[in-house]
Amino acid sequence: MTVMRSTAAAKRLQTYQERLTQGQEPMPEAAELRAWIEENRDSFRSVMECDLKTCTKIVYDFSSNGDVVIGGKSDPARQTEIMWQQLADAKAPVGVGRYREDRICYQSEQFKNDGEARSQHLGIDLFAPAYTPVFAPLDGVVHSFADNNLHLDYGPTIILQHEPAAGVKFYTLYGHLSRDSLEGLYKGMEITAGDQLCRFGDFPINGDWIPHLHFQIIFDMLGREGDFFGAAKPSEWDMWENICPNANLILQMPENVTASRDGV
Repeated sequence: MTVMRSTAAAKRLQTYQERLTQGQEPMPEAAELRAWIEENRDSFRSVMECDLKTCTKIVYDFSSNGDVVIGGKSDPARQTEIMWQQLADAKAPVGVGRYREDRICYQSEQFKNDGEARSQHLGIDLFAPAYTPVFAPLDGVVHSFADNNLHLDYGPTIILQHEPAAGVKFYTLYGHLSRDSLEGLYKGMEITAGDQLCRFGDFPINGDWIPHLHFQIIFDMLGREGDFFGAAKPSEWDMWENICPNANLILQMPENVTASRDGV
């Protein structure tokens, strides 16, 4: 079954690449899905207790090492201390890691395939203390969940499936969670918009990162369960951007939380 799913996924990715080469949008359904999300944006709930549309934030740049360093060989305890002080000084309840950012922390061999690193971020990160509650932004069901417990992986992860209208189906991913976030879940479990879905995890359970939520929209799960690519090769960005559009379509933060086309 796993081999069959992998083969089918590889064929779909090849089709997406071919369509892109021909000047077409890789996923034929992507435009309709984006349009539904944009048309219904006013109905989405905040994924955090603070209103992400209005609360104060610090938007971080992880395309190079600055005051705060994530991943790699950094000490998450020390980096968390630095970030929390910055957020407190700014009276900001949340820090933000950008979509499309080409991150220095993804340049290790762990993130490389065929010599090119999967370094360009496909989701948006929301930084806040461990055990911060996370709420479902819209109705859905549990598609899958897993504890991806490798170093610098997602840690506990939940994926919701949303089918809000005929012909409309997409997914949202919640990564770097607390382990107890997975308790009591089952595939097909109904989740209502505004329900508390999970909580931020702490290091090392969350993959050994500063506590945060990785939030991502996915249009095609490519046969995967409990896990999905969180970053893409820059050379393949145009395809992956189509599969995983900007998570701010749902989060709706007014700040610039999207890196430029070159990931900086």
